[in-house]
Formats: sequence, C-alpha cells, structure tokens
Amino acid sequence: MAQLNITLNQDEILQLLSNDRDAAFKKLLQDSLNSILKLESATQLKAEPYEHTEERTGSRNGFRERQLTTRLGNITLSVPKHRDGESFHTLIFDNYCRSEAALIATMAEMVVNGVSTRKVSQVMETLCGKTYSKSTISEACRELDKKVNEFRESTLTGEYPFMTVDATYFKVRENGRIISKAF
Repeated sequence: MAQLNITLNQDEILQLLSNDRDAAFKKLLQDSLNSILKLESATQLKAEPYEHTEERTGSRNGFRERQLTTRLGNITLSVPKHRDGESFHTLIFDNYCRSEAALIATMAEMVVNGVSTRKVSQVMETLCGKTYSKSTISEACRELDKKVNEFRESTLTGEYPFMTVDATYFKVRENGRIISKAF
C-alpha cells in the first residue's frame, strides 16, 4: 500500500494564515489533493516516477490543469495523464465533474425544499463565486430522482421485528374547519 507524505513549508503557511485564512485553507486543500493525485497515479501504474519495474502497467504523459469548485472556492488540480495502458481515474472526483459532490447535493437539497433554480444559482454564486446554470441544477436534481427511485423500488428481504411509521402533517380544511392531518 502506498503512503502519502505531505511536506508543509512553515513560513509559507504562517504568512498565509496571517494574511488570509481562507486562502491558506484553499492552498492546503489544493496541495493535499495534488499530492493524492500523484499517489493514485503511482499506484495505478505500479511504479513511481522514473522507476522501471516489471509490474508497471503504463507510463506518465504529463499533467492537465483542471478547476474544481469546492466550498473554499475554485482550486486548480494537476491531474496526471497516462499512456500505454488504462487512463487515469481518481476517487477524488468523478470524470467530467467540476464541482465537489457536497455542492451538487446541496443544490439538489435546496430544490427539493422548494427553492427556485434561479435562487439556488444566486446562493451558489454567493457561496462559491461561481455561477451555475439552471440546467446544471436540474441535472443535479435528476441524479437525485434516480437515487430516490432506486430506494423506492428496492425490495426488503429478511425479517424485521420492528417497523417505524413516519408522517408529515399538513393543515387542511375539513367540514369548514382547518385541522392538521397526517400525510
């Protein structure tokens, strides 16, 4: 199993922390994720850079810069490229995904709670400094719909000695009066 060692320059970190804490955490996250990407590349190729082994499955072919939107703002990742074997894949983000999964989940959660896609876009721009289109937000909700349908259509197997029932109460008009009724 590969081991990740991160070396931090104390003077640089102290200077960042004294000036702008957000920038310091953003830089730490960026450096950490870039180190993890290099480690994942070495693990997939079964060789360190410039190392020649019999188990080696391919070779490195440089890096490509990629922007990833996180709760701390945009960070630039150096994603390794491979050749002569399978392409590089990482556990940090999904292919073609430009935003942190938590941000996508947050957008979907806001829509589920009745916030309009325009307001969701404004909130995300305020939080992240990046504009999300209405179609991006709708796509996040479509992914949520798939997961909800998977859960609803899944079958339960085995014995369950307890059952919990939950309800949401709504105000309804019944016989000329407004009452709370479980749904």
